[in-house]
Amino acid sequence: MSAITDYFTARTDEHATSALEGLVDLEPEVMEANDASRPRIQLAAGGTPVLQAKGVDPVVALGQLEAALTARPYDEVAKGPRCGKLVAMSDDGDTLVLTVTDELRDALAELNADGVAAAAAAWAIDETSEPSEDSVPFLTAFAELATRAVAQGERMYGYVVI
Repeated sequence: MSAITDYFTARTDEHATSALEGLVDLEPEVMEANDASRPRIQLAAGGTPVLQAKGVDPVVALGQLEAALTARPYDEVAKGPRCGKLVAMSDDGDTLVLTVTDELRDALAELNADGVAAAAAAWAIDETSEPSEDSVPFLTAFAELATRAVAQGERMYGYVVI
């Protein structure tokens, strides 16, 4: 069983923590059927931009993406202080808020359409270790979320339900 992962932005770790307390509404509006297959950013009722992802792991998968985008070894990326750092956990331990590194946010924000395609070719998000058909749409939306975060002076986070 895979985790449900959403990505969102917040000004600080403390603000991101409030996602567990319901202060940051991470349940965006229901999508139209024709939009459901395409990852896209939605604004939650509280105005928080949210990208719903189907199990894109905020530690390993995003670490591999950051390594591909920054030409740094995965081991170096994984040792970074904000690589999947636990910011908050629910009392029952089944819901987490984890950090997304600023380096990944910045690298994503710099991507254009060609950069997204190249990144998708270098990064796999499915179990076969081959680029999946979802890579480009997900990275396009993820880069858009990163661009918004940079413009607003915010950081990115993963909201994981196990």
